[in-house]
Amino acid sequence: MPSLTEQQQIVAHLDALEAKADALRVLQTETAAELDALPPAVLAKAFAGRL
Repeated sequence: MPSLTEQQQIVAHLDALEAKADALRVLQTETAAELDALPPAVLAKAFAGRL
């Protein structure tokens, strides 16, 4: 079994990875929403003659 210090380092590393994963989930959600809004915006420009 790893020493207490090593266990604490492992936990800190896992916590940092979890925070990065959470940030990526938020970014993915925001990007998905932007992509969902893109086709209507492109169509609106096309029908307005601005494409």
